[in-house]
Amino acid sequence: MKKLAAVLLITVSSNIGSGALADDHSKPTNKAAAVLDQTIADGRLNFAVAAVGNAGGQIWSHAAGYQDAEKTNVASPDNIIQIASMTKLVTTIAALKLMEQGKLNLDVPISAYVPELNDLQVLKGFGTDETPIFETAKRAPTARELMTHTAGYVYEIWNANALKGAQLGVTPSLLGEGNYLEAPLAFQPGTAWEYGINTDWLGVLVERLSGQRLANYFDDNIFMPLSMTDTFYELPADKLDRSVTMMARAAEGLVKLPGFQPIPRKRGSMPHYSGGGGLSSTVKDYGRVLQMLLNGGSLDGKTLLKAETVDTMFQNNIGNIQPLALSSVMPILSNTADMSFGNKVAFGLGLLLHTDGIDGGRKANAGSWAGLFNSYYWVDREAGIYGIFGTQVLPFYDGVAIETLLEFEQAVY
Repeated sequence: MKKLAAVLLITVSSNIGSGALADDHSKPTNKAAAVLDQTIADGRLNFAVAAVGNAGGQIWSHAAGYQDAEKTNVASPDNIIQIASMTKLVTTIAALKLMEQGKLNLDVPISAYVPELNDLQVLKGFGTDETPIFETAKRAPTARELMTHTAGYVYEIWNANALKGAQLGVTPSLLGEGNYLEAPLAFQPGTAWEYGINTDWLGVLVERLSGQRLANYFDDNIFMPLSMTDTFYELPADKLDRSVTMMARAAEGLVKLPGFQPIPRKRGSMPHYSGGGGLSSTVKDYGRVLQMLLNGGSLDGKTLLKAETVDTMFQNNIGNIQPLALSSVMPILSNTADMSFGNKVAFGLGLLLHTDGIDGGRKANAGSWAGLFNSYYWVDREAGIYGIFGTQVLPFYDGVAIETLLEFEQAVY
């Protein structure tokens, strides 16, 4: 991700299974497929994939468009996409497993497990001479605050102070060569909500408390039990032909992005596994995680989480603190993003909660999140279904992707 901004500036098939989305499930699935097909036919996206499932498994999937910018390989539901921050749900589940085992207390400062976080600083702003203004954090954040993005860690993509600190070289950058985990907080823990590298630190906790590298812990405790054979940090060489070209929306339209293209890597070769992003997956594989949540933490006779833990994930864990829209300060990477879609929201453990649902779509207290390259999911326990929509394009919260996602959701319901 070195010199990311500079690099960026250089710049149909379906499977319908058994199950019911409504009294006549053929109508919503046909309409949902038509939504994706039309977006591709209009030339507004190069690739789109979606899936719907229930507690019994995936019941519908569809792909439209092409894997590659040259439009030589037709899209398929089993295409492997980079899911970015959809990784965060997996990391949250991993940490909750350790909580259930008594190894992690969600409500003590994480300095109990990571002593180097005893003396955290909060970046308050800058003086007239651009000198950074710091104050000492009153305490380290808790694991619950990491899971809910109330810990104080932010992303420079959506935080002006963090971006300025990185540009001035006074704080480490997520997009540079330094250790971005050493970035200061943006506010005192537990006092506000802002999206950030919180789940990356949660991943560090998983590694410290399990004694395993994050990728290995995921394999042993989540991916293997859920039979997820197409989810990984390092893309295997023999699966490269199922990967999707990363695109960017530029003034001249959709163009192939110079960076972020899928490349094969040897298993175990990455020096750092981010709890906040980095996984690749398919809609079928990721649907297994969501299916497990719909089943109260168990699937195929294997229990990953207790039912009461899953219940807590879908409960408001931030009180009166309100999740806000992500106001972009790096438009090359993200548009300003309102993940509430204009509706009332709260935050559970690893999930944005749509407390009143969306009119004509997901029901009350459905959980959701997304990935930087415009992949999105929701889990609706009231309706008993999940939905996944994905494409591979920057910037995040692409207008066409959001329009397609919401039309797809309306068609499903």
